[in-house]
Amino acid sequence: MKPLIAVLPLLFVAAGVSAKTVPVTTDLAQQNTQAVLWMQHAGEYRALCYQAYNTAMMAFDAAKARNSGKLAVMVDLDETMLDNTPYAAWQIQQHKPYESASWNKWVNAVQTPALAGAVAFANYVTKQGGTMFYVSNRSVRTFEATKANLLQAGFPNVSDVTLRLKRETSDKAPRLQSIEADGYKVVLFLGDNLNDFPELNTYHQLNEVRNATVDAHQQAFGQRFVLLPNPSYGDWEPGLGKGYYQLSDEQKAQLRNNSLKPWNGQ
Repeated sequence: MKPLIAVLPLLFVAAGVSAKTVPVTTDLAQQNTQAVLWMQHAGEYRALCYQAYNTAMMAFDAAKARNSGKLAVMVDLDETMLDNTPYAAWQIQQHKPYESASWNKWVNAVQTPALAGAVAFANYVTKQGGTMFYVSNRSVRTFEATKANLLQAGFPNVSDVTLRLKRETSDKAPRLQSIEADGYKVVLFLGDNLNDFPELNTYHQLNEVRNATVDAHQQAFGQRFVLLPNPSYGDWEPGLGKGYYQLSDEQKAQLRNNSLKPWNGQ
């Protein structure tokens, strides 16, 4: 009995540690529930979208006063101009991870609504003489559906020139360079992901570098870069650790849990 009694405290300690470090669920889609509910229902999220577009209008006006020539605004689409939370909600209820097949089916359904204030912002830039460039990492195979969706939602100046989807790489730097090569001066960027701002060079960087980059460019946010909120997904997630996309769902869930910065309870 004495050896057993001596071991029992260790077992309770181990159980306590395990309870703190093992994630509640390894269903990654289910972990997204709170974020998607917030984006679909919270007035705070809607207010932040309006705030971002209002800021962007003022930033464009200021840039127009300082610059001449063919001025352009480069915007991302998903969770910047368009709202894909219906797809995310479907993933949650069907226990489905992100898959290109189901994503492309959603895109080709041409049912993606515009975010509140997005169309008004795009029309404002256009009326002020600027050119909207819609630069998305949707596959070029969904070009026609994406173009139809934008036109259906009321976005202006959507064409084979202004809509630039992913062909070979999700890095948007080459597409920014192609816009500039066409004689445009991009004076403002909108996105929900730091990678939507190619000048920051955060592509495939871990979060330590991404955060340091934000700190180094803090004065540019709200002036050259305007960020929309997106707690649902983004490149901050693979930024949690090297080789993130090679991990199993269980390993990803564990890494997410281990990356939390908790209070010690005292």
